[in-house]
Amino acid sequence: MFKRIITYILCAAMALPTCGCGGEDSSSDSSSEVTTVSTTVSAAAESEAESDTASEADPEPAKGSTSLFIYLCGSDLETKQSIATIALKELLTAEVPDDMNIIIQTGGAKKWRNFDISPEVSQRYEVRNGELKLIESLSENKNMGDSATLADFASWCDTNYRSERNMMLLWDHGAGSARGVCFDENNNYDPLTLSELGDAFKTANLKSKYDILGFDACLMATFETAISVKDYADYMIASQDIEPSCGWGLKTVAETFSKESDAAETGKIIVDDFIERCKEKNKNDFLSTLSVFDLSKTDTVIDTFNAVMKLGEEQNYASEKKDAGFINAMRDCEHFGGNSLESGYSNMLDLVDLILCLGVINDTTVDLIDAVSNEFVTYYANCGKRNNFGVSFYCPFVYNAQEIENYLELNINGPYNEILKSIYLNIPDTTVEFADRGSIADNGAFQVTLTPESSRYAGNINYILMTVDENGKQTAIAADNDIHKDWENLNFKSNFRGITLAMNGHPMFYKTITGNDSYITFSTPIKVNGEIRDYRFSFIWNSEEFNGGHYLPGGLWGGYDENGIPSKDTFELKPDDKIQVATGITMGENGKLKTIFGEEFVLGDKGEEITELPLDGKIYQYYFVVTDIFGNQFASDTATFEMTKTYEELLNDPLPDGEYAAKVTNITEYDPEKDDQ
Repeated sequence: MFKRIITYILCAAMALPTCGCGGEDSSSDSSSEVTTVSTTVSAAAESEAESDTASEADPEPAKGSTSLFIYLCGSDLETKQSIATIALKELLTAEVPDDMNIIIQTGGAKKWRNFDISPEVSQRYEVRNGELKLIESLSENKNMGDSATLADFASWCDTNYRSERNMMLLWDHGAGSARGVCFDENNNYDPLTLSELGDAFKTANLKSKYDILGFDACLMATFETAISVKDYADYMIASQDIEPSCGWGLKTVAETFSKESDAAETGKIIVDDFIERCKEKNKNDFLSTLSVFDLSKTDTVIDTFNAVMKLGEEQNYASEKKDAGFINAMRDCEHFGGNSLESGYSNMLDLVDLILCLGVINDTTVDLIDAVSNEFVTYYANCGKRNNFGVSFYCPFVYNAQEIENYLELNINGPYNEILKSIYLNIPDTTVEFADRGSIADNGAFQVTLTPESSRYAGNINYILMTVDENGKQTAIAADNDIHKDWENLNFKSNFRGITLAMNGHPMFYKTITGNDSYITFSTPIKVNGEIRDYRFSFIWNSEEFNGGHYLPGGLWGGYDENGIPSKDTFELKPDDKIQVATGITMGENGKLKTIFGEEFVLGDKGEEITELPLDGKIYQYYFVVTDIFGNQFASDTATFEMTKTYEELLNDPLPDGEYAAKVTNITEYDPEKDDQ
């Protein structure tokens, strides 16, 4: 029972409701906001159009003509929140030439909230003179997550609307290289995998490449995506991370593509506009990203990437050595999407940052970095301080057998696949072992040490800080990674400064979600107007500030839903919101997890302020918990800390890193029979 709570805190979700993708549910129709225009082409007109098409043997498109094709998979983004039709409303305001084709296929949603779009059948529309006009309704509701559906739309557009310059935009959820894009709500959220994506464009037999292929979706700016579509487009635009529901500005997309003949410059304008939209939606957003790729350089990146991975096989990147350990580099580099048990794992890492974190700098790795940074990624931007270089790739920091199997079936990175197999196949019975499960270090800190063999599989290490009442009841008040970490020697020491975190002066439970040498992201459950939500905030590193940085408020995030699809939004709290922060997590009388909430307060016009606040107790208990790359967890012995600094002393004179507010008075040995029951 003593360690049982660890499993609940680190392994179980915090009993938070998923908010759906894209943010708060807009349950009411928004038809009053947009005038519905739905005009069906007559049978005679269709016949005439078919005759005209047949009589012309693939005529060359008019010089300067443009076509924008949008594969609009509404999914639950439309059903719950009207996000697809809100995007269409903006698109209709675009000022474009009369001869520009804007062609849209709809589908994938159980309910369309505007424009009389049918959820029963797939439909094709065009935008003319600021109106959405129905071209045709297909005979059935096509699965937008099926390769054949995209292939048919792409071929139909190519036959009937091909212009001198053409852009295809895929709009919906995205979930990275292993899962794909366009999750059809009517077909159990079936997505277009990367294999299906490439097959669709191959089957469409396009007469010419798209000038731009865009993904207005999360997590699709990946090396593997580029490999899958490199033969079908000149440029690609996509995001490495979660996209907020405001998405791309389709007005800007249409207007820019109609006027700007240079695809790279078009991409740059779209990226800059997107970043500004994200900042307008959430002033504290520093995670959003968007990248532009020159797909003609993909083969160069493939060659240099394979050379690095082949060198990795020879030097054993998956070895126990810190300076060449693949797992250690995965741990340190920039992650995208979810990166915790609560929020889910996207397993998408920045390609260049991973190479830098490997610490192996030679001609081969420099060639890869140059190919990506100077040729492949022509432009990228983010909202804040991130170690991203514009392109991600699938790197399973946490084991998912089905994902890895799906990835290996792509068979696109041979040497890298062999490294994955060396890490994730032939797994030992025990992945992590303690050489020292708990002792007092020379400087008075509580410390643990892992065996050298553990380096291969240890994913991360956190501590759990608890209070214990007079009846022995434990309450966790923090799950953090503020630890002195020596990964080379696998030695980890506490950095107990006697502080907790608070929102507007109210002490709160918090947990580390992800981080690197630029920022750390935290999560905590809070009640907002009586509803439990997941609140995210960050610590931004800055060496010129006391204790190395400052806290940045974030907002409410929905995490990953039951289909493994990430929520698109972080919503800011409002001044009149009534807030209760979680003060701790404990075990209820029924043996289930119980979150304790503090007193209610109104946020106020100044918004939330995250600060450090001294602990006001006398005795605390402290554990280390190591999580391996398969999600297994290993607890240390338990240290009892007795405070040597008072609340007033810490309030008036906060301690810097490396100075401790308590001494270790006792260490209780880990007991598997009692602690794991």
